[in-house]
Amino acid sequence: MQKREIWDAVDAQGCKLGFDLYRDEWNTPRCPKGAYHQVVQVIVVTRQREVLVTQRDPDKPYGLKWEVTGGSVLKGETPLAGAVRELREETGIVVSEADLTLVDRQVRHDPATIYHVYAVTVPDGNITITLQPGETVDYRFLPFEDFVSAAHGPDYVIWCLQTCEMQLRAYVDAIR
Repeated sequence: MQKREIWDAVDAQGCKLGFDLYRDEWNTPRCPKGAYHQVVQVIVVTRQREVLVTQRDPDKPYGLKWEVTGGSVLKGETPLAGAVRELREETGIVVSEADLTLVDRQVRHDPATIYHVYAVTVPDGNITITLQPGETVDYRFLPFEDFVSAAHGPDYVIWCLQTCEMQLRAYVDAIR
């Protein structure tokens, strides 16, 4: 039996509301109005200005689409801790919270979600990637400009780029 995924309910500012949300009930009429859940996305960039993308498992929603690493912040986690965990689980890349740079924070109301978008730099594309069964089935490193172009195409689900492209460009331009 699979364990039920639990999230802290937060308001639009990210303050805990004192009750839980459950993945299987979220975004249904049972979810209280004004309760948001938090999601993290982690954009991995190499010193050569390449971006790591992973391909979703075919049995997941948006199956076989390409994306950046991400997922829900679990009950008791901070967004930073959730980003570190998601990156480790989905790719095997281990970083500390201090390694992550907040690139953007987006509050969306339909569905009620707060997105925390982080970036992290790794030495190069030769880093060992360990894909998570049931989550990811493939990966690749794309040159930054190719990533930006592809992210707007039909094979990708990278919603964060709609609002954080300029911030991400500034991050990538600062890599030396």
